[in-house]
Amino acid sequence: MPKHGSSINNTGPLLDFIRWLRGENCLANPLRCSHCNERMLLTARNQDHVDGYLWRCRICYRRKSLRRGSFFAEFPRVPLGKILICIFLWSRRELRTTIDKKYCGEHLCRNSTLLWARSAGHPVIPFGGRLYVVKCDESQFGHKSKVNVYFFFQKCNNTCILNYQRGRRARNDQWVFEVISTEHIPCRGYFQVVRSRSRAVLTQIMQRVLLPGSEVHTDDWASYRNLARHVANVRVHRTVVHQNHFVDPLTGIHTQEAESAWSRLKYHVKREKGIRRADLQEFLNEQMWRDWRGLDAVFYNVIVMIRRYYPL
Repeated sequence: MPKHGSSINNTGPLLDFIRWLRGENCLANPLRCSHCNERMLLTARNQDHVDGYLWRCRICYRRKSLRRGSFFAEFPRVPLGKILICIFLWSRRELRTTIDKKYCGEHLCRNSTLLWARSAGHPVIPFGGRLYVVKCDESQFGHKSKVNVYFFFQKCNNTCILNYQRGRRARNDQWVFEVISTEHIPCRGYFQVVRSRSRAVLTQIMQRVLLPGSEVHTDDWASYRNLARHVANVRVHRTVVHQNHFVDPLTGIHTQEAESAWSRLKYHVKREKGIRRADLQEFLNEQMWRDWRGLDAVFYNVIVMIRRYYPL
C-alpha cells in the first residue's frame, strides 16, 4: 500500500477492487469537492483504516470518505470486500445465519435488505390481461399441525408403532394471499400478508395487481364468489372445488401453479428454520424481487440496483 497521504499511481488487489467498483458506478469516479468543485484525488490513508484510501482535494485539501454518497456508506465499519461477499452469497441463496456468522459477523445480511427493500415496495408490474390466465390462492404460514405423528420402535419385537398426539393450533396464524401469473415458467406472482381472507381484502389486492380483462382461476372459497362483479379488472372467473377434485375433470380448471408457488416459498422458509412474524412480508418482498427483478443474474442486478438508488 502507498504511504499515508500519497496519491495513487500503482496497482494492488484492494486498489483494483476499488477501481472495479468505480467502473460499475458504485463509488464516485471521481468525487468532486463540495467547496471548490474540483475533482478530488484518491489518496492513501493509514493502513489500519477499513478502506485504506480517501478522497483529497488538491486545491483546498479537504478530505472525504471513499464511500461518500454511495451504498457502502450505510456500513462505514465493514470492509468493502466483506459487503460484496455478503451480497454475492445472498444472491446464491446461502443461509442468512451462515452469512452472518461465518462470513460477515456484523449482521450485515439483515441490514443490507434496506437496498432491495426500496425496490421491493413495488416489485411487480400489473399482469394478467386477456393473454394469460391468473391463479389466486391463500395459505397459512407459521401454523402448527393439528395432529402430531410420532414413530416408536420397539426393540423387543422389532415393530414400529404410530402414535397420534393432538396438539394445539398456534395463535395468531398468518395468512398470505398470492396472485400468480402463468405467463412465466416457473410462475411469478404477487404475495401479501393479509389480516383476513375476506372479500374486501382480497378483491382490493386483485384490482391493484391485475390488468383489465384478466381471466382468474381459484378454488371455491366464499370470498371469490361472483368475483367478476367485485373486481373490475376480472373478465372471467372459473373455479375448481378442491373437496371433489384438484383438477376439474370437465373443464380442466386447476390451481396447481399456485400450489407449486407455495411449495417453493415454504421450502426456503424451512431452510431458514422459520421466518419471524414481523419479517414475513419482507421475506415475501425479497422473493418477489428475485422472481421479477433478479431473474437469472441476481448479483449483477443487485449491482444495477445500487447504481439506480445511489446515483453518484
